[in-house]
Amino acid sequence: MRKIVSLGAVASVGFLVAGCSQITVTSDTLVNGTARIADATTNAVKETSQGTTNTTRNSFAQTHKARKKFVHSQYAMLKSEAARGSGEDLDALAYMMQAKNKSAFESKVQANYSQLFSGKPNADAFLSRLYKVVGTPPDMAAAPGSGALAAS
Repeated sequence: MRKIVSLGAVASVGFLVAGCSQITVTSDTLVNGTARIADATTNAVKETSQGTTNTTRNSFAQTHKARKKFVHSQYAMLKSEAARGSGEDLDALAYMMQAKNKSAFESKVQANYSQLFSGKPNADAFLSRLYKVVGTPPDMAAAPGSGALAAS
């Protein structure tokens, strides 16, 4: 009888220890996953914050290079927000494009969603499509085929 009780006690301790290690593994996985998401967000912000905080005309934020970096890091969010027709990243892109009317810009992007987001374009290809839809930004006015960003 004592052996059965001892065996039961050892088994119980074993199950408790195994359960604790499972909880530790699960919580470590959650912490690591959350840390990866935080790192990705920090990197995206670091890459774009310098470009989106300067409000002077023709600032870094309003250049093709800045738009390219922004689209590269925020493409998934832009795609989601374009489908809805609004969002912070879409607002930022309107600013970077020097759109005179943000609402009209967002409406055009939403109306041309399938043309803009078909396939998996790289940042340059997406921006080329965007320039055709909403017009070429003033900082690229010397480029062939430039257009106005004024909403129609």
